[in-house]
Amino acid sequence: KQQCKIQCCPGNCPPCDQVCGRTLGCRNHKCPSVCHRGSCYPCPETVDVKCSCGKTVLKVPCGRERTTKAPRCKELCRQPPTCHHPIREKHHCHFGPCPPCRQICKKDLEKCGHLCPASCHDEALVKQTGLHQPAGPWEQSTEPAFIQTALPCPPCQVPIPTQCFGKHEISPLPCHSAGPYSCTKVCGRLLDCQNHTCLEECHTVTETDTNNDTQKAGPECSQCEEACSKPRPPGCSHACPLPCHPGACSPCAQMIRIKCHCKLTSLYIECIKITNADLQEKEELCSCKNQCPRELSCGHRCKEICHPGECCQNCNQKVKVRCPCKRLKKELLCNKVREGQFFLECDAVCKEMKQKASEIKEAEARAAIEEEKRRQQAELEAFENRLKGRRKNKRRKDDIEVEQPLWQKYKNVILLPVCGIVVLMIAWFLAYNN
Repeated sequence: KQQCKIQCCPGNCPPCDQVCGRTLGCRNHKCPSVCHRGSCYPCPETVDVKCSCGKTVLKVPCGRERTTKAPRCKELCRQPPTCHHPIREKHHCHFGPCPPCRQICKKDLEKCGHLCPASCHDEALVKQTGLHQPAGPWEQSTEPAFIQTALPCPPCQVPIPTQCFGKHEISPLPCHSAGPYSCTKVCGRLLDCQNHTCLEECHTVTETDTNNDTQKAGPECSQCEEACSKPRPPGCSHACPLPCHPGACSPCAQMIRIKCHCKLTSLYIECIKITNADLQEKEELCSCKNQCPRELSCGHRCKEICHPGECCQNCNQKVKVRCPCKRLKKELLCNKVREGQFFLECDAVCKEMKQKASEIKEAEARAAIEEEKRRQQAELEAFENRLKGRRKNKRRKDDIEVEQPLWQKYKNVILLPVCGIVVLMIAWFLAYNN
């Protein structure tokens, strides 16, 4: 391609002695050979292909460095960290940005002082929201969909043993939400009545000077509205008039109506007196203090004050005892008379009076018998006189009687057969017509 520089020659010019100088295929160097025909030889030069840090070098023919991959370097990456960690995670030398940091954050959390257990979030990719939506494919968005930003540390999840409001249990709760909570169990604290417990769900209880004990109710607990349910004393059937209360119930002041021992008087006694009295006191309370109205077997009234049970039959009332003739009398105790310990006999005067009285009675009896005989004789004579008068009257009636006619004497004998014949004829006539 170069021109011959000899001024005059017959046409057979000598070979060109200049350098070729054409650009080789590597596009970096020119051909250093003497001018020649045809294609140039490949570039004899070599190029070093290095890794990112330059420690690893690969020699390749000039021109191939564009298509040759960088050699793998076994050296560690020495680029400084871009997050808050002092050093990066160990990784080999590379081109481009380092991979995201995967180390534990370990920042001190502000509220609790625990270390953040999440992966490093200083350079997190966050999708943007609220971007302008393109109207169509012809309209390209100019804002990136993801941006790199530092995220705050997540809430602390360290389990913290936490006690519930009512101090029923201790449960591990995440640190960020640790605090008194309701365990949903029944409160169960003893109310002021000392008989029932709070039935509300586990709740806050304010500690006061009077309820330092965890078993006593606080001002937030429910108030007992039940009636007193304590057992009544034996024998008392009345309900306690007070609402549910601590301690023993007040004495029952209800008045009880009962009959006294003699069943004649109604007594009104306080219930507490009856229930607390022993057997002797009950007998005294149920006595109306009046004389017993019952009669003894002797017929006298019991002299004791109103009492229970059977009356004592030892009657000390004075009675009059007479002798058999009733003339003599003497006052003695009733029980001695009933037991037959004393008998009053008649004296001589009594016997003499008894004899005179018997003589008088015999005389009266004889006089009565004679009088009875005279009376019967008078009645017999009067009856005979009446009987004689009746016989005379009957004779007179027989003389006056007149003899009856013959047909009147036999009328019944004649009429009965005639009537029977007439009845038979009527029956036959009726039967024939039918």
